[in-house]
Amino acid sequence: MPTTSQSSSSEPLRAELSDADDRIRLDHWMPPQQGIFPHIRIGRKWINTLRLVPIGTAALLWMIALAQSLREIPDIETFIHSHSGIAQSAPSVDSGFPWWLQLQDFLNMFFMLFIMRSGLQILADHPRLYWGRDCTPGTDWFRFQVPVPKDRIWTAKDDSVTLPTWLGIPGLRHTLGLSRWWHFSIPSCG
Repeated sequence: MPTTSQSSSSEPLRAELSDADDRIRLDHWMPPQQGIFPHIRIGRKWINTLRLVPIGTAALLWMIALAQSLREIPDIETFIHSHSGIAQSAPSVDSGFPWWLQLQDFLNMFFMLFIMRSGLQILADHPRLYWGRDCTPGTDWFRFQVPVPKDRIWTAKDDSVTLPTWLGIPGLRHTLGLSRWWHFSIPSCG
């Protein structure tokens, strides 16, 4: 068995190693980094999705007004009256859903929340979406982060954003491995 002096001479890095710590120490973790409001690329132009909210609201109100005006046409009014969508011989259901189905729906929603929260954390670690298999800078079509700068090296650690701990699992910056574990192990539970 080698002595301590032989061990340190054959393994010079051994003296610099320390024991592993099983806790997440937030003071040694990466500093938080905020993302931006999502942008979507249409052609070569990036559009802030916050600008699409009033456009979508106006389109929805226009479609509701159109549907209401279509109901006033006599032929459509006659069709709606003759085909109301409710069968006259349909039995009425008063009992609701059985307890086992309610429990199954609750458990499905419970596990789906874990899947969604960890999926958000995975997206926060690389906040860009691509159509192809490669992640070449400039080919993303949806992003939660600023454009990749061309004047310096840009890594995945620079790209990741921080999610609040109540929203993401585990809710820290650059926790892709743990987030994937949550995301892919929870479906086997449900």
